[in-house]
Amino acid sequence: MVPNALIETASRPYRAAGRFAWHFASAKLRHDPFFAYILAHGLIPDGARILDLGSGQGLLAAWLIGARAWHRDHADQAWPANWPAPPAPQSIYGIELTPRDVDRARIALRGNEARVRFFCDDIRVTPFPQADVVVACDVLHYVDSNAQEAVLHRVRTSLASGGMLLLRVSDAAAGWRASVDRAVDFGMQLARSGRTSGLTVRSEAQWLALLGELRFDVTICPMGNGTHMANRLLIARTAG
Repeated sequence: MVPNALIETASRPYRAAGRFAWHFASAKLRHDPFFAYILAHGLIPDGARILDLGSGQGLLAAWLIGARAWHRDHADQAWPANWPAPPAPQSIYGIELTPRDVDRARIALRGNEARVRFFCDDIRVTPFPQADVVVACDVLHYVDSNAQEAVLHRVRTSLASGGMLLLRVSDAAAGWRASVDRAVDFGMQLARSGRTSGLTVRSEAQWLALLGELRFDVTICPMGNGTHMANRLLIARTAG
């Protein structure tokens, strides 16, 4: 169970960015299992350089910063006993195509510019910095198959030795659940950016084959609930 106070701490900075930004942050951090999972399993190490592809309004950064602060102040009261201490990243570099989301991220996290930066750019073409952890959560299905492969090639090049990609995708072979995921993502794209485009999806087996070609060792974690059981978190570590 994620402590309510942790969610409130991480979403509070978005009040400055407007009601939509705050309500979206609160709901997403509360209901999307990705955020709790990365903390509960200690997936991001201390001192990591994080590249966040499709960073949206900066929720990953807000979550990690909020968790670190809340743990510092309240660990003795309510931090989950089976969770490791949250990480202190060296840097977080977010790339997002939607200007409004970038503006919201910059407003909410404006006190952290020394180590958190957001750029309005296209992940298909913009250079990637060197990173220890790359996060691509629900983003690659918004680009076509050639771009998916090109982005993952560039991710592989940008990762330091022993680096890790956290890639969340929907398994296109998961039947009606995959169809629901696509409908939700289509709606989210419209709500956040005011635009829509076709979605490019792959089966779990196809994602694994592509990551294998890039010499990643992959662990698969179911990453959804209810109608979102088609979601998969692929924890892909560089294999040399």
